[in-house]
Amino acid sequence: MASQEDTREGDGKAQLLAEELENEGLDAGYWLPKVMQILGIKCREALQHVEYEDYLRLECEVRHPWEKRALQKLLKIRDKVSSINVERTFQAEHPLPKSPIVTHLEELIKTLQQMKEHIHTVADAPGTSASAVHEAKKKITLTSSLAIYSLLQSLQERIQKDMELLVLLIASSTGYQVESSTFQHLLGHPEFQCMAKEMAAAHEEYVNLKEQDANRAEASLLPLGLAVTPESQELSPEQKKRLNLLQKHSGGKESETLEPDLHSLISRSNQEFLQLLKRLGLQSYYPRKMGMGDFHTICKTSLQDSQPSKDTELPCYFLQKLLTVDYQVRYLTCWDQNNPKSATLPQTKAKEHQHSDYFENFLDNLPEAAPEYANRDGHVHPMDLQMAIFHCADDFLRQTLATKLAFCQLALPLLVPNPCTSHIEFPLYALSQIQRSWKEVEKSGKETGAKSYNNKLIFQAQTPIVSFIRIGSSASSSKSQLLNALLSKHKHNTFFHRQCRGSTRERLLMEGVVEIAWYCPRGSPDDTFECCVAFCNLHGDARDHGAQLQFLQEISAVNVALVSELEHMDNRGKKLLQDLWQSQRPLICLLTEKENVAARQASRTMTIGIKNRNEAQLMDQLTKSIKDLVEGSNVRFSLDTCMDKARQHGFIVDADQPACVTAKAEAKELVDLLKKEKLSEIKSKLLPLQGKLWDQWCKKDKELTRLQEKRNKSIEHHRSQIEYEKNAIRRKQIEQAFPLNPLMKSFLGFLQTQPADTKKYFLQWVKVFMDELSYVRLEELRRDYHKLWSETLAKKKSKKKPKVISDLLSHLDALSDEINDSSIGLQHLLREVGQIYEALQLMETKNYNYVKLPEIAAELMVSGYPMELMDGDASYLPLQWVGAIFDSLIERLGDKRVFVLSVLGIQSTGKSTLLNAMFGLQFNVSAGRCTRGAFMQLIPVGEELQQDLGFDFVLVVDTEGLCAIEMANKQSLNHDNELATFVIGVSNLAVINVFGENPSEMQDVLQIAVQALLRMKKVNLSPSCIFVHQNVGAISAQEQNMEGQRRLQEKLDEMTVVAAQQEFCDISSFSDVIGFDVNTHIHYFAHLWEGNPPMAPPNPSYSQNVQQLKSKILQAAQKQSQHSILRLSSLKVLIGDLWNALLNENFVFSFKNSLEIAVYRRLESAFSQWTWKLRSHILDVQMRLDNRIRNGDLQNVTREELEGLVQETSDAIEKKVEKYFREDKDREILVQWKSSTELKLKELKEALLRETKKKCENLIELQKEQRKLDARKLEYEAELLRRSRELALTLIRMMLNSVSLRENFALVWNKWIAEASCAARPPERIDVDAEIDDVLLEHFKEPGFYARIRSFPKGRGFSFDIEKHVMKKKHFGITTRWICDADVINFQYITDKIIARVIGNIDKKEQEKRDYSRNFIYEILNEVQEGVNSIPSNAKCTFNREYCIDLSLYLCKMAAERFKAMHEAFQKANDAAEYLKSKRKDFFQWFQISCQGATSITIFALFLCDKIEPALRQALYEKTAKDIAEDMQGRFPDFRGSRANLEICILRYLADQENFEYFKQYLKFPKEFFQSYIEKRVKSHCLDGSGRLERFLDSSLNLLFEKILSAVSSSTQIVKDRKDREDKVSLWLDEFCRELTEVISLPRSDLKGIEHHEVTDIEFLSSAMAEALAALRDRLKNEFADADMSSFSTQPHTILAEQFLGCWEECPFCGAVCTNSMQGHDGDHQVVFHRPRALMGTMWQRTNHLVTDICSRLVASDGLFKVGDSDLIPYKKYRDAGPRFATWNILPDSSMQAYWKWFVSHFRTQLEALYNGKFQGKGEIPEAWQRITKQQVLSELDRR
Repeated sequence: MASQEDTREGDGKAQLLAEELENEGLDAGYWLPKVMQILGIKCREALQHVEYEDYLRLECEVRHPWEKRALQKLLKIRDKVSSINVERTFQAEHPLPKSPIVTHLEELIKTLQQMKEHIHTVADAPGTSASAVHEAKKKITLTSSLAIYSLLQSLQERIQKDMELLVLLIASSTGYQVESSTFQHLLGHPEFQCMAKEMAAAHEEYVNLKEQDANRAEASLLPLGLAVTPESQELSPEQKKRLNLLQKHSGGKESETLEPDLHSLISRSNQEFLQLLKRLGLQSYYPRKMGMGDFHTICKTSLQDSQPSKDTELPCYFLQKLLTVDYQVRYLTCWDQNNPKSATLPQTKAKEHQHSDYFENFLDNLPEAAPEYANRDGHVHPMDLQMAIFHCADDFLRQTLATKLAFCQLALPLLVPNPCTSHIEFPLYALSQIQRSWKEVEKSGKETGAKSYNNKLIFQAQTPIVSFIRIGSSASSSKSQLLNALLSKHKHNTFFHRQCRGSTRERLLMEGVVEIAWYCPRGSPDDTFECCVAFCNLHGDARDHGAQLQFLQEISAVNVALVSELEHMDNRGKKLLQDLWQSQRPLICLLTEKENVAARQASRTMTIGIKNRNEAQLMDQLTKSIKDLVEGSNVRFSLDTCMDKARQHGFIVDADQPACVTAKAEAKELVDLLKKEKLSEIKSKLLPLQGKLWDQWCKKDKELTRLQEKRNKSIEHHRSQIEYEKNAIRRKQIEQAFPLNPLMKSFLGFLQTQPADTKKYFLQWVKVFMDELSYVRLEELRRDYHKLWSETLAKKKSKKKPKVISDLLSHLDALSDEINDSSIGLQHLLREVGQIYEALQLMETKNYNYVKLPEIAAELMVSGYPMELMDGDASYLPLQWVGAIFDSLIERLGDKRVFVLSVLGIQSTGKSTLLNAMFGLQFNVSAGRCTRGAFMQLIPVGEELQQDLGFDFVLVVDTEGLCAIEMANKQSLNHDNELATFVIGVSNLAVINVFGENPSEMQDVLQIAVQALLRMKKVNLSPSCIFVHQNVGAISAQEQNMEGQRRLQEKLDEMTVVAAQQEFCDISSFSDVIGFDVNTHIHYFAHLWEGNPPMAPPNPSYSQNVQQLKSKILQAAQKQSQHSILRLSSLKVLIGDLWNALLNENFVFSFKNSLEIAVYRRLESAFSQWTWKLRSHILDVQMRLDNRIRNGDLQNVTREELEGLVQETSDAIEKKVEKYFREDKDREILVQWKSSTELKLKELKEALLRETKKKCENLIELQKEQRKLDARKLEYEAELLRRSRELALTLIRMMLNSVSLRENFALVWNKWIAEASCAARPPERIDVDAEIDDVLLEHFKEPGFYARIRSFPKGRGFSFDIEKHVMKKKHFGITTRWICDADVINFQYITDKIIARVIGNIDKKEQEKRDYSRNFIYEILNEVQEGVNSIPSNAKCTFNREYCIDLSLYLCKMAAERFKAMHEAFQKANDAAEYLKSKRKDFFQWFQISCQGATSITIFALFLCDKIEPALRQALYEKTAKDIAEDMQGRFPDFRGSRANLEICILRYLADQENFEYFKQYLKFPKEFFQSYIEKRVKSHCLDGSGRLERFLDSSLNLLFEKILSAVSSSTQIVKDRKDREDKVSLWLDEFCRELTEVISLPRSDLKGIEHHEVTDIEFLSSAMAEALAALRDRLKNEFADADMSSFSTQPHTILAEQFLGCWEECPFCGAVCTNSMQGHDGDHQVVFHRPRALMGTMWQRTNHLVTDICSRLVASDGLFKVGDSDLIPYKKYRDAGPRFATWNILPDSSMQAYWKWFVSHFRTQLEALYNGKFQGKGEIPEAWQRITKQQVLSELDRR
């Protein structure tokens, strides 16, 4: 039975074990028996105890790799490997480092190094036995095996076979066996050192090679595996067995042939090339990792014009020199000063310098110089430098390099062998942007026709190609020199040759390179060739470069072979020459060893001997031969068509890269869409957003800033009409543009979906194809234009009929329009993208894809593309689009600092060329396609320079030429001034470009520039400028330079006077406009070309001038104030400000510096925080001082004491202010307000201290008066205290109860009071009514006034009567007919305000418990008079005398009753007998305490708490008021910022409430509404039902309670320590009151009655006080539930309101209140929102039509206004209207300003009723206003 149970149990365990196997994916049928038999496992629990050695026995049964991983997971082998118990193996003093789970080679190398250190430590330890070392080796060998096995497993899982092979090869060299995963022998220190070192080195080399060529990197592993041994021994047969591994991993050859093949493969690679890259510091850039950023980035070499000092600097200098189009870059070398070969003179002994007497000795025994070394020992060959950079450059940089080299008239690489792979590259894409122009004569038979002008991309030009090759080597002749003579008659080295500066005998990278250059004729008789001819030059012996030679043969029209060693030529050379001779292409054979060759000229071949030939004759012969052969050949190829040939030869074509192919195909498809339309109609049909409708929209937008009243329409109505028309135009545009046509859909789709590089290819191809599309037609149109213009001039000379000339001029205009319409390029597509964004933004149409459009533009700018800033056709800046681009740039780059550089000058004077040469930019410089508008391009600054320069990027702005001829009839004369103003305003530095010495042109550009600079000065912008005078003769003569500077200075001063007159300012010198130094701010430039184009290279002097100018600009930028270096966000704002101001006619008047405004608003917010901190602290000080004064502890307050109390806080605030102005990002802008801010803070501090001192002095005075009054009372009090103590002493022994005590006290109390009353002097009584009558009679000297006073009924109120109390005034001699409701409301408000202020003053006097004074009556009369005087002098009506009398009588009679009550209360409070009667309770408690002994301590505590309670309550509410104000100031946005911020919050509140009464109060009485708003916010915050007020009170109570308890404890401790004192209670009370002197008002004098009480148990007193205080706290807490804001003597909202007093001046036009937070602020008044004038009740003259115009619109209009009886004043000159107007800064504002428009429209009826007016006629509310929603209004507020 048991056996069956065991069987069942065993079956169950086997079943569970099988399930475990199945869970890991293992076949249980196969693996269960294996596990049970090999490992002896019967249950699944045993799996966790399997060791690694057991697993290795099981691993032999694995059938698939995945099974191995499953077994490892099942048995947790990796965990076991990583947790080997080393302590079990090694001695404790030499613990073995753990072998972790190794997943990367770096981890294995680290483990091997740890093993090496461990065995070294064990072996060197003293007393270590050989057996211990042996045991250690066993264990670390096992650990290393496990580590290698772990790494190999990880590499297998990641399928990294190359790394797996690398590890296996090196490990196997040390004895590692793959089959057993163990080493064959124990490892020691040498083996570990070898493995770690070899693995690290092999890994580094492998990674570097893999970046260059993956195949070559893998091949390098093979000989590595053969060669690695620990002792660096020769290869052994045993080691060659590793080839099995190589075959297994690579499937390669047999081991016998593999080894030599591998060594051959590696040796063929050009190690010298890699060494050269390392020498130049380019190894990290190879292959093709150098991009445009490396070319454009401004580095340290930009700051100085110097030479490289070491080889690693060569690439940077090469790029910088090429950037400035200096063709001498070809000769750039770096001579090592430490190289002995560079020494000019040998070091000789002194005696060798002595003169020899024998001439023979001079030439005898000449020492032989050391041979010239190769590149690696000498300097780098200049062409090796160029080609090394070419190999490292990506396609886009290659293209730029080729374009710049071509500009320098230098040869370009056409076929380039790769030095590592030997592949040949055909860089078509690199050559695709080279533009060349030439003139050639068109021939027809024997007739010579006109000269045709060509200006095209040279890679598209079909030209004959003449190829020069060399067979053999010649020391005397050079192909390159021959070519240079052909191309430029040796004036310029187009091809580098052996005689060039810097050339060396050996060069590394030019062998097999084919260079190309073009000869471009200029249509002159001395042209070498009459058509454009391409010349190719194959470097090296043609025999060694068969592929290149064959390619050249196929594309060449003529082959020129330079043949040397003809007689000794090998078979290869003869065969090559024979092939050339047999070719269909003409051949010219130049024999270097022949002087004269008989004339043997066949139709296609000729031979010329060149040895010892006269070069001029030789070149004439060679030129004629080539010319004849070219003319006789029809073979023409463009580089574009050569591409197919290159592919056939297996050359690598850069344009065949997938990204380039994709981009080119898409670009071609895009341009095919354009071809379907007529060229001149493409813009109107396919780019509908930038045609006539766009021009109309721009004009309408400009009209908005130049509004005029039209007949019966107001300015606002006119504005609304324009807005409507603008929207209508936009709708038409959108109807035409949407849905997007295939062109824009395809263009945008590609830009939005493709990677960055593909986009770059795409845009370049689009540019190429679009230029190709328009080029031919534009040339035709220009020829027609020129022909027609010539005809017109001829007709004018012959004085033909005006109609004929008029028709010709009309035809010319039509041709001009067609030329403009036919000029289409990539910039027009990008402009359309911007217009799409603008249109959709203005129509508030949101589409995710279109929101992304600015990101595309930003990406292009970062990539180095220029973006259009100002539309050149419409002369308009699309502000939304440009702003969005800047936002995207900020998102992409961060808010970087930007230095803005711009250039201004006359058209076609080389501005764009100058910028391109200075920074390597891409601005258009084509003669027929001058820049229109303005373009911007971003240039990064190198990190090493950013800190020195103070900015991260340079933004270069290129502009259209000033005084352009084609603009003369189409644009206003103001166009140039506007452009110059904008460009100079946006710039940190403007380059003013003057070309030549034409006086009229110079005067034009200088006048425009000076006027723009003058405008900048007037709006506090301070750009710098540099004058560049180009193409000036004899610029090297210093005297002539000085003369030129003097003349320019005079011209600038002259232009300054002219500009100053136009700008209405008094300036007579240019130096008064900007800081200008004639010696440093004028730069003279040489002519751009060194000869005659198109074959002339750029003048090196021009390039040097460019470099010097660039250095000067960057040095000037470095010195510029950081205030002027803006961040991208600030620059965006400045661009908007400048443009908005330019839209207005008066730029200076209209310019609004939003950046400064924003910075000032932030300063206001910070100022608010600082003032609050100061105000809050002084409020604390005030409360503490008040308590001290009331407690009698302070009798005098000095200014110095107050200063000391606030000094710490004041110093802390000053430090914050200093830090703010020092560290804020806009500190350079802030500095202008620093002194005024510090002054305002100082003034506020002084004012607060003055106010505090005054309050303290008043309180001290009151206390002194009170003490005088109290003196007699205190005498009586002291006498009664003495008597009560005496009575107590007689009764104390009777042990009477409280009832008996009270009866005994009552018996004597009445007697004492009677005695005191008899002795007291009776108080003096005042007849208040009589005094009031006397003052009124004195003030109103009216007949019968006394009777009127007597008859005034008691208790009668005051009712304002418009008929009785108001007097109408005359206006322009006419009495006002009616009084509007608004005036009635204003009068009623003033009345209420007078009454409220009088009642408030009486309330304050009652709180102070003051006695009545006659002065109180005068104060009431003054309040009435001030109220009456508050009516403006220009008001239509005012209060009359009857009003003053009635209101004064009412207030005085009302006050009389309260004054009587005050006087009665004061007399009673200061009557000794009455005072003593009120103190009966206190006296009884003192008596009771004296009688009852120990139990009296409790009564003592209760008595003291009764005295504390009112003082604590007062302190509690004072502190809570301050805490509430502080909490709201920190919590609510309303109170956290400036007054302007609070204003916006109030406007939002009003809009939310939609209550006209609230609006009415706000408009009429803004200051009072502010206060009431703050009060409402406070009440809603504290009394919102959440118990917040209760929590505030509770918090304050807890704090004060802790202070009182602390005072009890402190006093008790002091008394305990003073055992010498008998009067313990008196001492305790002294200390207690002293501790609380600043906390609560508890005068020590009020406690005299209990100070003589004897208390022996002082600890009991302390506990009794604690109990009594706890009861007091509970009582006060119970009161909190019913507390409201009326409980506060000082209201929280009053404290907050004082913080926002600020300025309350009102706009003289619309009544808006100045929002400046600082009282008495500097500068003009300003507001957030101006309002329609209807809100002040203003009506159109002689009508009741309310004015809807807004003053911020009116000041930009041509409207007029009148002040009083003065003449009409233009709104644009409103400051001339008088002081009230002159202090206001009302800026033109073209924004929506929806708030008050919505208000007028929404509350139309109420406003009409309020002002008795109508919104009719010119005051009609525009329809657009009625469409404004409240949500739009709230959104506008949110944006502020």
